[in-house]
Amino acid sequence: MKNTISILLALIFITSCKENPPKSKISEKNEFYVLQGNNLKSIEITKNALYPETILYHSKNEKFIVGSFRDGSIYEIDNDGNAKIFIETNLRSILGIQIDYKHNKFFALSSDIGASINRYNKGLKKEATLNTYNLTTKELIRTVSLAKLKPNSAHLANGLTIDNDGNAYITDSFSPVIYKVDANGNASIFLEDNQFVGDGINLNGIVYHPDGYLITVKKSDGTLFKIPISEPEKFSKIELDTKLYGGDGLLILDKNNLAIASNIASGEATESVFLLQTDNDWKSAHITDKKYLGNVYPTTIVAKKNNLYVLHSNLNVLVSSSKEASKAELLEENTNNNEVLKKRATIQHIGMVK
Repeated sequence: MKNTISILLALIFITSCKENPPKSKISEKNEFYVLQGNNLKSIEITKNALYPETILYHSKNEKFIVGSFRDGSIYEIDNDGNAKIFIETNLRSILGIQIDYKHNKFFALSSDIGASINRYNKGLKKEATLNTYNLTTKELIRTVSLAKLKPNSAHLANGLTIDNDGNAYITDSFSPVIYKVDANGNASIFLEDNQFVGDGINLNGIVYHPDGYLITVKKSDGTLFKIPISEPEKFSKIELDTKLYGGDGLLILDKNNLAIASNIASGEATESVFLLQTDNDWKSAHITDKKYLGNVYPTTIVAKKNNLYVLHSNLNVLVSSSKEASKAELLEENTNNNEVLKKRATIQHIGMVK
């Protein structure tokens, strides 16, 4: 069983890929969104081995918010990189997180693929939960199991977005499903389709578009999908002139522009942030800018006022190392022998909104 798990994790987080990033056709640059600028100052998170996957900016307390893939807690990060507990939880690996200011809620997804110090009692790839907290008090409102909707499948609850009515939409990277959890906590399968099936990690980042549809990316082959909320079965592929292999976090910049962080999938080490623009309501899109980041495994993007940041923590290193690590080894934060547990994440300043 251990060997089987190791093989599966190795397939998901490929660390030996093509050295040169794939070339991407870049159209005329967008004058309002650029992946460059003067005095771009990145932030190194001072806490070792936090391994965050998703980042938000909390506009009310002016801090970044991240969830730990390793210890299952949620942290706020100040401009000096200091990490302080924002919500203390007993979750496993935290992936998607979202703030719903309108309804005063904070959402966090939890799954377990073996890289967390908190193990799920039903086994690896069996958990997919949406956890809802009061944004002010930090008290848990409810935990909703998504895995119960497909009890015989593997699960990795990954991408998360919230619409204007407080409904949550969640991608499952191991099952070809998008779930919906309404504002009262009722869970359902919003959309299931074989086009979401693939090798390793599939459906990943997802965003809500203000015109009433979702955009999500399939990491394994770089496909973007547009999904009408009123008629999800009428979803369509967004035509691209470049496959965005390794597509992970998405960020809506405005109705016609979005940013995407891409890392590694299908043997392609993209390791870049792309800016995309549409002129036909996301029937198709073209790349207006690209920033190659190197071997850092970027996962998600966030806007802080007029600045764009990307989060990277070499999360693939943690996951691939956890194949051989025991729970005790994952707990040894201060060990001098374990390089994995000395790594720090970076919130890299990559561009400006003019």
